[in-house]
Amino acid sequence: MIYYETNIKQDVILVEPKIEGNIGAIARLCNNFAINRLVLVAPQVNHLDEEARKRAKHSIKYLEEAVVVNSIEEIKENYSLLIGTSAKAGLNYNVYRQPSFPWNLSEIQTVSQGNMGIIFGREDRGLSNEELRLCDILVNIPIPGDHRVLNISQAVAIILYEIWKELSQTEKRISEERISTSIERKILFDLVEDLIDFLPYEEYRKPITFHSFTTVVNRSFPTSLEIHSLIGIFKTILRQLKKSEGEG
Repeated sequence: MIYYETNIKQDVILVEPKIEGNIGAIARLCNNFAINRLVLVAPQVNHLDEEARKRAKHSIKYLEEAVVVNSIEEIKENYSLLIGTSAKAGLNYNVYRQPSFPWNLSEIQTVSQGNMGIIFGREDRGLSNEELRLCDILVNIPIPGDHRVLNISQAVAIILYEIWKELSQTEKRISEERISTSIERKILFDLVEDLIDFLPYEEYRKPITFHSFTTVVNRSFPTSLEIHSLIGIFKTILRQLKKSEGEG
């Protein structure tokens, strides 16, 4: 594992929360685990009401200072890494729901640069495929029982604890290899997207192929050197393909 000592900040993001008590309980968890801030996307209830405050107890500041926005798109650019969560893992049939697991999040945390947002979906139906496409990584909590859906505050607690547990037990060091930034990865992703558009693929397969590529790269935590090597390779491939088409 590569450890990167950083001042990265974590935000907990709730999409369309509609139960005041859940918001309050999650505010308390944010305080327990020293989360940077609570972000509410199109909340369906008043997050400052009495029930939310009662559940938050001594963590009311997270309610009072919560950032309220209308959509995930509105805040996406604030994060170098955006992690979506879902009770539904797609396994082999849905490329947008290929999961990582909570115990991997500590590694993601230590190698990431910039701010990290962890998105939790609606209490009744989670995140849509369209919303998951905005995320860099999907996390699923595997549950062995027949009822495999957790209360949202339980899910938040498990994921935040897994991050804290590993970080609290690990002596961080500066890695000799600089981990790639989101800007460097975007340059690579733009090239790959251009290449996929250039190839004779069926249109419906293009976004699926592109998403699969970005997911693999984001999960592997490539170094800056590795990303620049890939950029060089894909630039050469794209240039040669366009040259061949011109000659043909």
